[in-house]
Amino acid sequence: MSDIQQNYSSKPKNGPAMFRALVLPRKGFNTALGLPVIKATWTGAQADQKALNDYLVTLNLGKSPNLPILYPHVMAGSMHMNMLSHKTFPIRLLGSVHLKNRITQYKAIPVNAVMDLHSEIASYRLVEKGLEFDFTTVATIKGEKVWDEVSIYFQAGRFGGKTNPSEEKSFELDSLKDPEKTGSWKVPNNRGKKYAKITGDYNPIHMSPLAAKLFGFKRDIAHGFGVLAEAVEYSAAIEQAGGVEKTLQVDVVFKGPVYLNSEVSLRQNTQQNANRFDVYCGENPKPSICGEVIAV
Repeated sequence: MSDIQQNYSSKPKNGPAMFRALVLPRKGFNTALGLPVIKATWTGAQADQKALNDYLVTLNLGKSPNLPILYPHVMAGSMHMNMLSHKTFPIRLLGSVHLKNRITQYKAIPVNAVMDLHSEIASYRLVEKGLEFDFTTVATIKGEKVWDEVSIYFQAGRFGGKTNPSEEKSFELDSLKDPEKTGSWKVPNNRGKKYAKITGDYNPIHMSPLAAKLFGFKRDIAHGFGVLAEAVEYSAAIEQAGGVEKTLQVDVVFKGPVYLNSEVSLRQNTQQNANRFDVYCGENPKPSICGEVIAV
């Protein structure tokens, strides 16, 4: 199958893509066929200033002349949705789990910068409990790479990884020993709808307690990237890593849900690793999100 290229000169529409993700039948992953190579480019991408301000206010983030380090991912979200919902993509999106991200910011990006965003789906790995697949996103300004990321998704299933796993492994983060609580905040009940309005991610598990229960959660859950943005701010991880003038790398592993209308806490062991932090939801003794920000 030849590569699929999607080109955009303005922000892609998310509604039709979400509809396709919900209703179109999928063939399922076949190891003999692999994944189709799907590419997308948004030329002349620029942050919508109202959406950016709503993002900062909703997540209690400070204003800056530069975009938050996670924001290019937010901008590219509708493009990602159109790629993952393409008719040739064999995996049902609502059956997948957003597992990990590695983001690298090479230069601080001004809030009014005009960028080109390039994404691609291609790589995958067979693991013991199923399949991991990646898609990459690169942000360039006048041809210079200023930001990139790898998003890793997981699909449970028997694809042969238990007996014949792929040699390549995705990254892991070291566990924190005896982390101490360094901050806490409340994820409000309306966060799912407010964040969805900003980003276009109307996945039902963020919108409705009933829909979330149908997918095995006790109630509707917060968008992981929104909670991560708050954790990066609360942990002062960027300052610890040397500030925005450095080349920064953000690694995150999403371990479990953060429920709406819950108290979350940030825990760190600064003596072990000042750049690492974990996010806990309520009384759950296990972290929901593990993150690290380092200068590279």
